Amino acid sequence: AFDLETGEHAWRCYTVPKPGEPGSETWPKDGEAWARGGANCWITGTYDPELNLLYVGTGNPAPDFDGGVREGDNLYTDSLVAVDPDTGQIRFHYQYNPHDVWDYDSISEHILFDLDGRKALAHFDKNGYGFILDRTDGQLIRVFPFVDRITWGEIDASGKVTPKVYPDKEGEPVHFWPGPAGGKEWTHAAYSPKTQLLYVPVQDIGATATRRRREFKEGIPYWGAGVAVDGEDMAGSVSAFDPRTGRETWRWRNDVPMCSSVLATGGDLVFAGKPSGECIALNARTGELLWQFQCGSGHHSSPTTYSVGGRQYVAVPTGWGGWVEGFLPGMLGAPHGAALFAFALPD
Repeated sequence: AFDLETGEHAWRCYTVPKPGEPGSETWPKDGEAWARGGANCWITGTYDPELNLLYVGTGNPAPDFDGGVREGDNLYTDSLVAVDPDTGQIRFHYQYNPHDVWDYDSISEHILFDLDGRKALAHFDKNGYGFILDRTDGQLIRVFPFVDRITWGEIDASGKVTPKVYPDKEGEPVHFWPGPAGGKEWTHAAYSPKTQLLYVPVQDIGATATRRRREFKEGIPYWGAGVAVDGEDMAGSVSAFDPRTGRETWRWRNDVPMCSSVLATGGDLVFAGKPSGECIALNARTGELLWQFQCGSGHHSSPTTYSVGGRQYVAVPTGWGGWVEGFLPGMLGAPHGAALFAFALPD
């Protein structure tokens, strides 16, 4: 953190503890996790001014797939960390993927809302599970699957994680769902206080990882495996969930994963973008497709809404390409042009 007026450095919060600090016991004693253990925070956190807490998601441990060189839960990787913005101290945490060996970064957004008078937050993890937590103390309220195929392991109602398949033997390929692209990528879900539903861009796609142990070398990728994403067997959706029950309320289906953020508006609309270029508007209560516009390039970003002179607009950035094509091989050759579209909603 930096002082807004002076620019001076105020504090730094390390998401992998130093030897002797709380959480360091979840790493090998003779390792150098404090220096290269992962847990990067590469998505903007969420601030609650009433509780004065900053909620930040952390990334995977390193190396991504080779857990044999980093035994333990590997705190505070793949976690929610609630940080005191005045001091940088971690008030509490919740780890979504202890000892992650599937590249399931938990960096995605944490959506703040009140649930029957309880201060809650929602997080949809790459592991295919949605989490509802108490945002005052990090206690689990509910966990539920939001993608159809989950084979890496399971999480029970208490939050206990039971791994089932992972790349634990050198040179032996292991297939699992969701793949490292995740049941949801970094793009955001949304919540509507009007419908009291959560809306999620879903990716149903698996992958095969083959462990390949490598020594750490600065500047060289440190994955610990070779990864091949499923080329044909994939699907996607925009799905609505009731946070009180974890049940799916409706699903709008797509033939490939949905890689753009979704936007819920006060007019009971949900906007999203398809990899094939269409910007779509769905009925927030039923999932019915109400409108679409072909933007000429795939969607892999976040729409926003604003008003000018009493008229509401939706702005949508488009532009396909980059590493996203690596986990959507079916979209290779799609138009790549980048543009910003603005649409006016009816008066």
